[in-house]
Amino acid sequence: MAAFLPIAVLLSLLVTGAMAGGYGSQTPSPSTPAPYTPTAATPPPTPTPAPYTPQPATPKPAPAAQGYDDKKLVVVRVEGLVVCQSCAKMGSQSLDGAAPLPGANVTVTCRDRKNRVMAYRRRVADSNGYFHAEFGVQRADGYLDKDPRGACFVRLLSSPDPKCNIVTNIHGGLEGAPLRDEGKQWTDGRGFKNVVFAAGPLAFRPRECAPTHHY
Repeated sequence: MAAFLPIAVLLSLLVTGAMAGGYGSQTPSPSTPAPYTPTAATPPPTPTPAPYTPQPATPKPAPAAQGYDDKKLVVVRVEGLVVCQSCAKMGSQSLDGAAPLPGANVTVTCRDRKNRVMAYRRRVADSNGYFHAEFGVQRADGYLDKDPRGACFVRLLSSPDPKCNIVTNIHGGLEGAPLRDEGKQWTDGRGFKNVVFAAGPLAFRPRECAPTHHY
């Protein structure tokens, strides 16, 4: 029994040395890798828009009622009617029952920006009592207040009918009839704006009328 003791001690020392040298130790199992999580793609940078620059507003056209641009060339035309007032309305401003007065003479006068006479036309009414006067090409701002409507006027001059030749001031026929814009305009073949203004109707009255009362 005592003879086997050194062998047992030797075996014990071998085992202890082996364990100290790493023999017989458990090899650690490799760790389980974390599940793969895909990384979201980084979006490209958003371009910065250019700063907004507002566009200038489109200028509005001149009002249609005006009918012309006061900085441009224009052909001014003036038209109207001359009538003989009915005896039944004599002494009033009414032209009910009036008749056209062919051959009546009128004058159309226009003033410049300095209130001087710039143009003058004498016209004779046709068989319907209608007259028309045309003025040459002119800058609209050359007229008084840049407006032919206020710069021009029409006056009765004479009547060929001895029975109806007394000038009345109906619609300004004696003092000067103002013009009105009725929206008549067009561009002629030369490219000039033509604007037609109207005056009247203007009236002469009879020299004598039969009495309306019987005695």
